[in-house]
Amino acid sequence: MKTMLLGLLVAAAGGEPPPAYVLGSSVNLRKEAGKTAEILQKLPIGTECRTLESLKGGWARVRCGEAEGFVVGAFLGPEKPSVEKLAAEAKDPKRTLLQREESALRAATLAPEDAGLQKALATLFFERNLEAVARLKKPSLRRPFEFDCTVDDPARCLGGTSALFVDGVKVRAETKKNLFVIAFGTAETLTVYRGRFRFDNKHFERTQEVHVQGEVLEENTSAITHSLDRALFSEAAMPSKNELWPAFGRYVLSEAAAQGVAEISSEWALLSLESEDGVPRMRWNACLKRPYKLLLRRDIHGRVLVVIEGPGGGLERYWVTAASKSESSLDLTLEDFYGRHARQERFKLPEPGADIAFLGKAAYTYALSKYPDTGGECREGGP
Repeated sequence: MKTMLLGLLVAAAGGEPPPAYVLGSSVNLRKEAGKTAEILQKLPIGTECRTLESLKGGWARVRCGEAEGFVVGAFLGPEKPSVEKLAAEAKDPKRTLLQREESALRAATLAPEDAGLQKALATLFFERNLEAVARLKKPSLRRPFEFDCTVDDPARCLGGTSALFVDGVKVRAETKKNLFVIAFGTAETLTVYRGRFRFDNKHFERTQEVHVQGEVLEENTSAITHSLDRALFSEAAMPSKNELWPAFGRYVLSEAAAQGVAEISSEWALLSLESEDGVPRMRWNACLKRPYKLLLRRDIHGRVLVVIEGPGGGLERYWVTAASKSESSLDLTLEDFYGRHARQERFKLPEPGADIAFLGKAAYTYALSKYPDTGGECREGGP
């Protein structure tokens, strides 16, 4: 405020207002004084401006180079920001994690080639988010997920699985005990999942698999700056470039649709109802030594992938785009895995006290060990 008043006094006397420097890592220069006004450009930290007019609500009309517009006056200061001072603030344990992170972001923006500042920024980002989920009392959502992983490392397991079947997104995950934070970067946005999980690796040496269960408790999306992108994802794997995979955010079900799917079993065995003795039998995959299955896989993003296995090596995969549950059925809108075709299916649920359901004409049971199997031999090329 003192900077703006001094500038106005000098301007009134007919002189050039003194410089006022942008203090924030990236500040919006707007066409009018208001948070919803059009953004003319983003001013990086250290940009030199001149204050032309002080307005109500803390706004200022400024000239920055050839551009004129409006900024929040609190983001301007009389001294050019110093990398050394900001780096020291980022290390100060007396400051909050949010304050330290903001100082680290400003320092990294001023010195984009400083790898140490980028590392410090990433560390503070994840520390702050892990602290936030640890203190969380009232989650904004409860999105369950469950999967098996072949990596005996919680962060790598969560990050790698989260990147599956998503086109063009960078992913980095960090964990602390039973808490996780996963950051997803696209060209324009940063999305953060925060939640809790259980990492069951008791049988990893024997099975080479880890079973993971958890819940996403919060999800936040914001614009991403170049400095934050470099800090978070410089060591992350390059984003997958598979245009046949859905973009980040596609096929995420509404809360009501997801709840309808979550209320039924996620694993079903294919049945044959045509045996001579009238006893249903599980259609058997002799090579895998288990029945052919119908799977409803709920992933960490809130998507559901339907996998339908069939004799002869048949495998169909569909994304659920909509679901509506009644007492006797689950009506599904499905889109094939590559998004080329859509179809409607009714999953007729078991009657009370029963366990047999129908998807179209195919019968399934969630009682995976109740019925005998059809037997068969494993032949070369599949059963």
